[in-house]
Amino acid sequence: MSNLTRWCACSAAFILTLLAGCAAQRLHSDGIAAIERGDYEKGVADLTQAVARDPSNMVYLMDLQVRRDSAVQSLIAEGDAALSAGQLDAAAALYQRVLTINPANNRASHALLGIEADRRHGEELEIARKDFERKDYDAAEAKLHAILAESPGYVPAQQLAAKINFARGPVTVAPRLKTRDNRKVTLQLRDAPTKMVFEVLQRETGINFVLDKDVKSDSKTSIFVQDVPVEEAIDLVLEQNQLARQILADNMVLIYPNVAAKQKEYEQQMVRSFYLTNAPPKDVESMLKSVLGAKVMYVDERASVLVMRDTPDAVRMAEKLVAAIDVAEPEVMLEVEVLEISRSKVQDLGVLYPGSVTFTPTPSGTSGLVLGDLGKQTKDTIQISNISATLNAMKQTGQVNTLASPRIRARNKEKAKVLIGTREPVITNTTTPTSGGPAVVTGSVQYLDVGLTLEVQPTVYPDSDVAIKINLEVSNLLKQITTSSGTIAYEIGTRNANTLLRLRDGETQILAGLIQDSDTRSATSIPGLGDIPILSHLFGTHHTDREKDEIVLSITPRIIRMQAHAPGEMTEFWYGSETHTRGAPYSAEPGGSAQPQAPADPTRMNMQPAIPNPGQPSAVPQTSVPASGAAPPQTSVTPASAAAATLLAEAALAASQHSLAATAPPATIPSNASGPQGGGDAGALAPSALTLEGPNEAKVGEEFEVVVRLATDESITHLRSQLRFEAAALQLLSAETGNMVPAAAGSPKVNTRPGGAQLDVTTTSDSPVQGQGSLMTLQFKAVAPRSATNIQANLNVLGGSGAATANSTAPPLTIAIRPAG
Repeated sequence: MSNLTRWCACSAAFILTLLAGCAAQRLHSDGIAAIERGDYEKGVADLTQAVARDPSNMVYLMDLQVRRDSAVQSLIAEGDAALSAGQLDAAAALYQRVLTINPANNRASHALLGIEADRRHGEELEIARKDFERKDYDAAEAKLHAILAESPGYVPAQQLAAKINFARGPVTVAPRLKTRDNRKVTLQLRDAPTKMVFEVLQRETGINFVLDKDVKSDSKTSIFVQDVPVEEAIDLVLEQNQLARQILADNMVLIYPNVAAKQKEYEQQMVRSFYLTNAPPKDVESMLKSVLGAKVMYVDERASVLVMRDTPDAVRMAEKLVAAIDVAEPEVMLEVEVLEISRSKVQDLGVLYPGSVTFTPTPSGTSGLVLGDLGKQTKDTIQISNISATLNAMKQTGQVNTLASPRIRARNKEKAKVLIGTREPVITNTTTPTSGGPAVVTGSVQYLDVGLTLEVQPTVYPDSDVAIKINLEVSNLLKQITTSSGTIAYEIGTRNANTLLRLRDGETQILAGLIQDSDTRSATSIPGLGDIPILSHLFGTHHTDREKDEIVLSITPRIIRMQAHAPGEMTEFWYGSETHTRGAPYSAEPGGSAQPQAPADPTRMNMQPAIPNPGQPSAVPQTSVPASGAAPPQTSVTPASAAAATLLAEAALAASQHSLAATAPPATIPSNASGPQGGGDAGALAPSALTLEGPNEAKVGEEFEVVVRLATDESITHLRSQLRFEAAALQLLSAETGNMVPAAAGSPKVNTRPGGAQLDVTTTSDSPVQGQGSLMTLQFKAVAPRSATNIQANLNVLGGSGAATANSTAPPLTIAIRPAG
C-alpha cells in the first residue's frame, strides 16, 4: 500500500511538473509575441511568469532580460522624440510605460520630473510672454531668468529671451525703479542742498529716499538736465556727491556714501553656479577675475562647476561672458589618401664563369702529401675542382601599388596620428656580472614604427578655413644587424616631409614628390675578354637593378562642428565705470532702449529742428525749491533732444545767477551759439528712412545679398551706419559702399567684424549725402538653420563734436534659414 502511495505521489508530481513546463512554454511564447507587436507591458509580464514557473530554464531568463531591456530602450527613444516635438503628454505616457516595465529606471524617472518642470515653466513662460506683449521687458526677463536658471536648455524660454534682447537692444541688468506716473523729469538747479534735491524728487515722482546717517548735510548739487528718466537723474546726483544707491523696492531707494565700508555693509550680492560644458573652470575663473574683478569664486573641477558671489550687475555680466566662451570646440574630419607606387626592374644577362679553380696533388703514401710527392705528379694524379659556367638570361619587372585611405576626426589644435606599417622589435641584452657566479643577462624589447606615419594637427578658423600641420614619415627596413653581444638592430631608410598648409572646408591638397630612385649596375667577367665591347656578354655577366618608389598624399578637411559665434548681446554690453558698474548707458529713454515709433514714409527723411533759431527766446523748464512751508516745486516735462537740452542748460547757466530759492528768468540761446556741423544734421530722422532689402529665406550654404538703402531730402555731411546680425547663423563674406556715398568722402571702407558692420562717411557741404540710393551692399552666407534670424540696421547723423544729433532705424530684415538639401 505504501509503495502504491509513493507511486501515485511521484506520478502526480511528474504530471504537475509537466503541466508547469507546458504553461511556462506557453507564457514564454505569448510574451515574445506580445513584445514583437508592441505590447511591451504584457510581454514582459508573461516572460516574468515564465521564468517564475521554470527558474532553471536559462533560455527563458535570457529572453526576459534581453527583451525587457530592448522594450525599455524603444520606449525611451519614443519618449525622447515626443519630448523634442513638444508633446509632453505623449512623452509622459511613454516614460510611465517604462516605469511599469522597470520601476527602477532612473532615466524615465528623471524625464518625468523634467516634464513636470516643463509644464510649470510653460505656465510661467505664458505670463512672461504677456509681460513682453505689454513691453514690460524687465518683468518678462526676470521670469525668464528664473526659468533658465533651473532649465538652461528650455528652448521656448531662450527664444523669448532673444525676442526681448532684439526688442529693446542692450539688456539692462540692474533692477529698475517705478515712478508714480512714469514721467521724465527736468531739473535746473544750482548749488542746491543735496538732501533737498532728493526731497523734490520724492514729491514729484513718488519714489521714497532713505538717507544713511553719514550722508553729508552740507553737500551741494548743480544739475541742468531736461527730459531724462528719473533713475538716471538720481544717478547723476549721486555721482556728483560720491554717493551710491541700493534699490530696496520699486519705489524705495537707500542712499549712502560711496566708500568701501558702506559698500560692504549695503551692497547686495547674489550667488550663481555655472555648470560648464566645454570651457575649463580655471580658465573661466581667471577671465572673470581679470574682466569683472569678481570678488568671491569657487571652482569644482570634478563637476566642472564655478560658483560666483557678487553684485547682481556683475553676475549678469558674468552670465554673458560665460555663455560667450563656454562653446564647443571645432572638430574636423580629415580624409587622407596615401598612394605608394613602387617599380622595380632586375636584369641578369651573360655567361657566369667560375671565379677560381682548385688543383689538388695526390699523396704517394699513407702519411699524407709530402714535398717529394710534387715531382711525381702527372695529369692522372692531380685532382681539379669542378668547373661550370652558367648562362644568365633573366629580366624581372615588378610594380606595387599600395593605397591607404584613413579618415581621422580631430579636435581643434589637437594632434592625431596614423601608422600604416609595422612595429619592429629591437632586443637589447644587458649583462650584469655577479660575484661568485655566472653573469646575469637581462633582455629588453623596444619597438620601432616602420612604414608610413602621418601626424596631423588641425586649426579651424571662423571663416571655415582649416590650417593643418602635417608630419609625414615613410620608412622601411634595409637590413638587420646583430652585434657580438646579441643585440638586434635595424638599418632603416626614411623619408620625411613637414609642412603647414591652410585649406578651405572641402578643399583637397595633393602632396607629392617623395621619390626614391636607385639604379644599381654590376658586372662579372673574364679579365681582358670581358672588356671587349661586343663579346663582353660571352665572357661575363651583367646585373642591372633599378628601383623607383614614390609617395603621393592627398588630404581633404571637412569641418564637422564649427565653433558657434555668441550673439552680439553676449559679446558686447555696457559695463559702466571702474568704480560703478551700470547695466546700460545714460539715455533719453527708460531702460536704454528706443521706444516704438510710428511708421513713416520710407521715401523721405523728415528733419525736425532740435534747436530754436538764434535770437528767438525759448522758455527754460524750471524746478524751484520752495522755502519752508511753501508749496512743493513743479517738475516740468517737455520733450527735447539731448543737444537742445545741453544748449538750453548752458543758456540758463549763463543767464541765471540767482540762488536756489529764486526762479530763473526765461533764457535765450546766445547769438553766437552754433549747432551741429553739416547743414541739416540736427534733427530726428523718420525711422523708416533707412530700409533693408534682402531675401525672406535661404538655405544653409547659400549666398545672398542684402542692401542698406537711405532716402533723404536733407544734406548730410557726417553719418555713421551700423548693421548687426547673428554671427552663428550668418557669415558676412564681403561689404561695399553704395552709390549714395559721394566721391568727396574719400572712398570710405565698411569695417566688418563677426556679428556686425559699420560705415563712417565724412564729406563736404558741396557734395553731401542726399537723395535716394544704397549706403551699403553686403554679401552673406547662411551657415546654420534658423526658424527666423534678424538683420538690423541703424543710422546716426553726427555733429561736429561727433555726438549723434539724429538717427533712423530700419525695420528688421527677418530671414528663415532652411537646412541644406
